[in-house]
Amino acid sequence: MSIKKWAKEMKEKRKEDKRLQKAEVHAAVSIAGLAAALTAIAEENSKRELKLKLEHEQSPAMKAALASAAAIVASHCAQVARSLGATRCQLANVISSALSGTSTSHILILSAAASTSLRGATTLKARARCRNRGLNGASALPIEMDNSKLDEDLDFERCTSVLAKGATLTVGTANGKSMARLVSLHLNNEAKVILRIMKRHLLNIITSKKDCLVLDLHAELYKDSGGDEYDRCYQIVLMTTSGTITLDMADDYQRYKMWAKTINQMLKLQPSLTKNELRFRKY
Repeated sequence: MSIKKWAKEMKEKRKEDKRLQKAEVHAAVSIAGLAAALTAIAEENSKRELKLKLEHEQSPAMKAALASAAAIVASHCAQVARSLGATRCQLANVISSALSGTSTSHILILSAAASTSLRGATTLKARARCRNRGLNGASALPIEMDNSKLDEDLDFERCTSVLAKGATLTVGTANGKSMARLVSLHLNNEAKVILRIMKRHLLNIITSKKDCLVLDLHAELYKDSGGDEYDRCYQIVLMTTSGTITLDMADDYQRYKMWAKTINQMLKLQPSLTKNELRFRKY
């Protein structure tokens, strides 16, 4: 490996590591804010005097205990966020905002934000793990696909619709570059499988797109020799008219399975589909 290529890879690695660190901090801060809001609700319930006391209702002592437990959880979440790199000002702003509103809609918004942040951090972590395996020379193992069972466990119409709508994946090109792109696949009027790679602007506007014809595919997984049995990453490798293109599915086995089987079935059906069938096929 040349020094120039090594320096470029190290620069990309630092950039990805920094992005992952920011995502983890954001997720931790979001959870701390949600915990603070739940603490505020628990405290309000513990102090509120109930006008109607029913036998099945919790006692004031139980509500006070729940409020105390929620406060401990919120404090621990804040400490975790600080250990990951969150600033005091960042935490103070989020917690202050969380305490200012304890309505149902406010809690739902905080829960959705925390859930999204966690998923984002998990995805970035999986991508980083797969990238590091590739850089460390982890061997790629081929995955055998049982084509005889495709019709039994594959909703082809639904899956082709999902692939036509596309998803954001890490795409590896023939020249060794790797970038996040919006990827979709569909059958054209000549029954050919078309791979479309699109680049989105920050405002969610598609700024460029590139189409190429898919000729064949094979699937791979990356797994460390000393790793856990379920700690693996999946890739779909497409042979196209623009060279070899890889679609990184990270550790999402269900997504890998749907995409790999659907593309394989699309390639298998290419010769059998007529123009009339394609004309009425909607994605």
